[in-house]
Amino acid sequence: MAGVSLLPRLLLGLGLGALGGALFAFLHLPLPWMIGSMVAVAGARLLGLPAEASRSAHNAGFVVVAMALGLYFTPAASGVLLANLPLLVGAALSTLALGGILALLLARTGKVDPATAWFASIPGGAADMAMLSEHYGGRAAPVAVAQLLRVVCIVVAVPNLMAMAGLRGDLPRLATATPFWLPGFALLFALGLGAALLLTRAGLKAGWMLGPLATTAILTACGVVLSGVPIWLTSAAQVLMGAMLGAGFSRDMLRRTRAFVPAALGHIALLLSGCAMIGLLLARLSGEQVGALLLGTAPGGVPEMSLTAKLMGLDVALVATMHVTRIFLIALLTPPMFRLLHKRHLASPKHAEPVPGE
Repeated sequence: MAGVSLLPRLLLGLGLGALGGALFAFLHLPLPWMIGSMVAVAGARLLGLPAEASRSAHNAGFVVVAMALGLYFTPAASGVLLANLPLLVGAALSTLALGGILALLLARTGKVDPATAWFASIPGGAADMAMLSEHYGGRAAPVAVAQLLRVVCIVVAVPNLMAMAGLRGDLPRLATATPFWLPGFALLFALGLGAALLLTRAGLKAGWMLGPLATTAILTACGVVLSGVPIWLTSAAQVLMGAMLGAGFSRDMLRRTRAFVPAALGHIALLLSGCAMIGLLLARLSGEQVGALLLGTAPGGVPEMSLTAKLMGLDVALVATMHVTRIFLIALLTPPMFRLLHKRHLASPKHAEPVPGE
């Protein structure tokens, strides 16, 4: 792949992503533009084709999707979210605790050290968790693989499982129902982009999603709606996001971590099942929509699970806020909890054994 200049590789990735998204949309599959793009680009890379994705285009896609999701934070919805604050925190803490417990199993089945298992098990960003793993003496590659596989598996599995279970709501798609006004959209995009840049420069990697989401949500909650987001634009943004996920795969990456991958996949299945049980329990205790709480506790990302909620007519604001709460608590609690639980490991002069197959 290194022998081909960057622009043709980017164009190949974009073209394959668009074709994959169009095919999945034609087949009426859930979340087609993101999943189709991701599958097409990942498949091409595993076949040896030089398909790449642009980080800048991916970030712009994040801003567009976050703007569309922020329009669901109406004044009424925002009031309900404030009343459900204990539910949001309880759901986030429960899923984080489950990830911590399953890290013990992953360390054994994957034959990795505690730091690698811990940061591979907690549902966070691949780059952030890999960096933290190295900082605490673990291995970056298995963590990145586990986190990437988790997102991909959740993105593919959850929308399809939700559709098969018939867990639909009746909320309208506010982003497309609100009229599109180009000057208002441009202003909203500029505000969201500025917020994203501020957060990312402050060290928050999730800022590309949280900045424009918070900006649009605050304006919407105050009754200020500058513009809707047309469906063709959110579809294009999903193609860019899916292509970036697919571009995370490579033959070399899977070769170096081949012995760890089966354990990671088994861990993902347990994590998804456990989070689903937490969602069902919270739905029973709170009386909220089962579908929304299943998506809110699922170990996926903000855009993927929120877009699924939008597609299924569920409470997008609740799902997005549950994931934002978890992101905040992951950043706040994950490193100190690891230090507290693994003092003996950190005191050891040799933190980690080589990962099988690496």
